[in-house]
Amino acid sequence: MTDEHTTLTATRPHHLNYELPQHTFAQRLRLVARLRPDEPAVMEGDVCLTYSELLGAAERVAAGLQDLGVRPGDRVVTQLPNWWEATVASWAVFLAGAILVPVVPIYRSQELAFIIGQVKPRVLIAPMRYRSYDHAAELRHQVGTTATVLDVRGADGPSCFERLLAGPHRSVELSGMPEDIAVVLYTSGTTSQAKGALHSHQTLLAEAADVSRWCRLSNVDRVFMASPLSHITGLSYGILLPVELGCAVVLQDQWDPSEAVRLIERHHCTFTVSSTPFLRGLAAAYSGPSSLVTFVCGGADIPADLVRQAHRAMGTRVVRTYGSTELPTSSMANPFGDLDVAADGEGIAMESNELEVRADAESGHELLVRGRELFLGYLDEDLNAAAFTEDGWFRTGDQARIDADGTVHIIGRIKDIVNRGGEKYSVAEVESLLLRHPAVADVAVVSYPDPVLVERACAFVVPVPGTAPTLAELRDHVVASGTAIQKAPEMLVIVNDLPRTASGKVQRFMLRDQVRGTDGAARQVSR
Repeated sequence: MTDEHTTLTATRPHHLNYELPQHTFAQRLRLVARLRPDEPAVMEGDVCLTYSELLGAAERVAAGLQDLGVRPGDRVVTQLPNWWEATVASWAVFLAGAILVPVVPIYRSQELAFIIGQVKPRVLIAPMRYRSYDHAAELRHQVGTTATVLDVRGADGPSCFERLLAGPHRSVELSGMPEDIAVVLYTSGTTSQAKGALHSHQTLLAEAADVSRWCRLSNVDRVFMASPLSHITGLSYGILLPVELGCAVVLQDQWDPSEAVRLIERHHCTFTVSSTPFLRGLAAAYSGPSSLVTFVCGGADIPADLVRQAHRAMGTRVVRTYGSTELPTSSMANPFGDLDVAADGEGIAMESNELEVRADAESGHELLVRGRELFLGYLDEDLNAAAFTEDGWFRTGDQARIDADGTVHIIGRIKDIVNRGGEKYSVAEVESLLLRHPAVADVAVVSYPDPVLVERACAFVVPVPGTAPTLAELRDHVVASGTAIQKAPEMLVIVNDLPRTASGKVQRFMLRDQVRGTDGAARQVSR
């Protein structure tokens, strides 16, 4: 497989006229470990690693990866929950000079096959078993003998990952430049397959520095992270931001609001970034002031009333933000400004970022963004032409307006995606799977609002004559294909046909109108 391990290169020009960090992730970790060796770095469960211990563990694993043939520029896939081992593994990949490809734990065989086929990893790291799923076994099935799979937290004896951790300490020689690609992050879009976004050390370190300045953070802060470390949110604020600040991060593996409150207060956490369901859960679970000073909320529609409710319940400054995997924090409200202003809209362009709304007949008033955090392009170069304007702006696919004071308001989506609790996925992907069911002649999937998860998916199905597919059958079909259950539709509407334009495109807005009640709540419909 050696000849398939091609070098990944940026397909977009490096950002012009932006001041960019001039160090790599690994250099930053070594600096902080030297300056704050005995300060806590990461806490999860009963484990607390200091910065010296984090660096030592990551260097041992990095040396082990190199023994397995990992060379600078090779890809290492991690599919890990919010365990301390995920932090160690990520830094080990960076120390080895390799490219990290974090994959969310909910992905199954179909999504994994696509990602593995694109990045061609040298090594993969995953749990032996997590939430009743054999992650390591599935990855071994996917790669066969072409790559090595390291299992984590094995049930019988030391896991492969633990054996690397237990090895002799060897300081690895750092390689690579700040402008090199460091991470491939997969994000769902309007197409049926996820897209691999390429980020360098510079783009993500710039983002960490911008957020730390905007929110006035320092090494006395403590980050709480319940969002997956395999997402842009978890990677940026649960792995990179703590090292940028030299502070500690407290990880929560499985979301439970009551447990989150206990962890936040026990460890005196002051800062977190997460999506609407997490904020809603904390607002309901708190009965008094929180040690959280700032909750940055993004990734899903954020009701202004929820921002105010959470502030009343917790005493925490709740600010809205807008971003994406491609440009993580495009805009953010002022954490130290007026609460009502912070509750309405997605804030203003943060630091050196630029936002612009352009109107055209095809996309309406589309929000365009650019800045020093902007990714370097997609792994599939064919996607870049549609993703960028000729003058270098990234097309977000969201419709927006910008007030005179610079506040951004997202008013709709051009891209057809479902945002289920912050997990975004393409409706085209689900439709493609449903069309393989023998009872489905035609189908369109749209989102509908949900008070807890923000959105769920409804499938409008034209059945094959003489059949009557049920919701349970279609959900089982999606899961059986090797796709995450979270993507399976949660409402079914049987229809005789789908509304289409003269050119044959499904008029999804008509379906969305049907599946919503007059109060905005989802309702069952038929026609």
